[in-house]
Amino acid sequence: METCRSDHRRLAGVCYDDAAIVIPRLQQNKRRPNQRRSCGVCHANGSSSDSSGQCLDLDSNQDMDSLVANARQIFITMPAKAGGTSMKHFTKLCMKRAVHDNILSREGLWKDYLVDSLHVQSIIASHLYREADFLRLVKSPSRETLMIHTHREESSRVASAVKQISQAICEFRGQYSNQNETTSKFNVRKNNTHCILDERSFVNDIAANSAEVGFSTHRLLTCQSYKAIQESAPQLVFLHYKQVDKLQKLLAKHHCPELLDELPIRANMAEDKSLKVLLHKKGTDEARNSVDLEEWLHAKGPAMEWTLKLRRDASCQAKTFHMEDELFACPDETLRVTPASIDRW
Repeated sequence: METCRSDHRRLAGVCYDDAAIVIPRLQQNKRRPNQRRSCGVCHANGSSSDSSGQCLDLDSNQDMDSLVANARQIFITMPAKAGGTSMKHFTKLCMKRAVHDNILSREGLWKDYLVDSLHVQSIIASHLYREADFLRLVKSPSRETLMIHTHREESSRVASAVKQISQAICEFRGQYSNQNETTSKFNVRKNNTHCILDERSFVNDIAANSAEVGFSTHRLLTCQSYKAIQESAPQLVFLHYKQVDKLQKLLAKHHCPELLDELPIRANMAEDKSLKVLLHKKGTDEARNSVDLEEWLHAKGPAMEWTLKLRRDASCQAKTFHMEDELFACPDETLRVTPASIDRW
């Protein structure tokens, strides 16, 4: 048997350079064939580098499964347009009861929730509206609490929010429910398949940075938020919003196995939007100067955020960009976040 150099170690009968590999933990040495390994920074080709970040596997009996199994309280949080409606609907079915919508952003309801029943819900899913909402959870860590934050790249999230607002206007929903007022403001003309809105009025509404547009990623992931993660070290996982179907499977396995055959639970999906929305310039020929909203967003999306100052309150965006690089490179786009992760970003 060959003798390993002093700067190498023997693993499974072969000498390895410590600097060139990441040695798996003892329990990871017993992986089943073809099982993916949790890694530090996971690259698109499946390789990994030694760091304190950790890609998590969403398959059954893997890393994320273990976190879910061991948590007595699970908080699932998100900004607008990041899989939240689907996760809230799933949670309602799984827990067989409903708490107040977006309860994690409504502090005045928390004591009522606590005393309402001896058995509180083990899973709560909620949109977060403000930095303070995120900070309250991060600063209340427990070894039995797991926080899962679903993430969506901000430009993609804003585009989805703009499309949802256009549908709300055309269908006179929510803050646009006053049909006469909304029709006058946006010069709404519609039939069963198409809805035409005045471009400038619509842009003014986007610029107000309210509702779905304003409930953004950068309102939650701020310099103060990253600092709080470093100081409090909660059990925190970031998960790309397109992976919520897999997340539902893991949650159902431990909390509502009778629901497994009905998954995934989906709500408020883009394919459910019935009307094709077009924008036109007031005072111009409607037929020649109307453009499909999808085409409009493709052409103007990159300019929209800076011209309308949609990120005017953002901070520490570099850390978010670095986090996204690691998150999107993970095979299951799921990343465990630690204080050391923040240091690296």
